[in-house]
Order: sequence, then C-alpha cells, then structure tokens
Amino acid sequence: MTASVLFWLSVAVALFWALGAYNRLVRLRAQVITAFGVVDARMTQALVLMGEAGALSQASSPEASPRPVPTNHRAGLQGAAIQFEVALRVVRKQPLNGADVAALQTAFATTQPAWERWIAASTDLSETTLASVQRAWEDNVVTVRDTITGFNGAVRAYNAAITQFPASVLAYFFGFSAAACL
Repeated sequence: MTASVLFWLSVAVALFWALGAYNRLVRLRAQVITAFGVVDARMTQALVLMGEAGALSQASSPEASPRPVPTNHRAGLQGAAIQFEVALRVVRKQPLNGADVAALQTAFATTQPAWERWIAASTDLSETTLASVQRAWEDNVVTVRDTITGFNGAVRAYNAAITQFPASVLAYFFGFSAAACL
C-alpha cells in the first residue's frame, strides 16, 4: 500500500511540475509576442513619419526653392519605407521566426541612411518644418531602440527557459523553438 501511494504521489508531482513548466514556457512566449507588439507600434510610427516626409517632399513646389529635393532621395526614402513595411508585416505574423526578425532588423537599419539623405537634400523645406520632422524622427528612433531592448530581454528570458533541463524536454515535445533578438 505504501509503495502504491508513493508511486501515485510521484506521478502527481511530475504531472504538476510538467504543467507548471509548460505554463511558464507559454507565458514567456506570450511576453515575447507582447513585447514585439510594442516594437511594432513604434516601428509603425517610423513608417508614418517616413510617409509624411515623402508627402512633404512632393508637396513642396520646385518654384519655392532653387534646389528641390532630388527625386532619387525621395525614391530612396520611399524604397526603404516599402522594404521596412514588408518586413514588418512578415514579422507580425511570426515574431519568433529568426530569419524574419533578421530581415526586419536589416530593413530598419536601412531606414536611417535613407532618412539622413532625405534630410540633407530637403533644402526646399522651411527650417522649422525640417527641424520638427527631424526631432520627431529622432525621438521615435530612440523609443524604437528602447522597445527593442525590452523585446530582446523577453527573447533572452524565453530562450533561456527553453534550453534549461528538464523544461527543454517539454519545449522539444511541444515545439517551442528559440527566438531571435532584434
């Protein structure tokens, strides 16, 4: 009788441990996805700013200034925005996919040089407008980097949890795979 009780007690402990470990893995994965939602919102704001910048360039008349924004700088900004938007859409569907996250990281990195070229070429805009747009961009970039730091922290916690034994066994059986940092 004592052996039977001890056996069932061991089974119950193992079952409750497995349930708790599984719930922890699910919670950590949800935290990564939630952290990406915050990054997504700030990156979407960067896209909005890039769209507004392109609209400012098109709205300014060539007669207003002897040097309107060159078409190639507007096109470069628009191209970077399109690449960035596509990468962001893909990662929204699978924020734990390493290849997609790497593509988003590259796309976001290309927005900064395109923005800087656009700013340098935007001599037809008033100083006040240009300063306002640049300040909004810089503030958003700082915020994006802060949210990326939070996302990366959540990814590191999740990745650490799925590699710890014995939770790694559950991670293997339930398909928890490592996520990539931004």
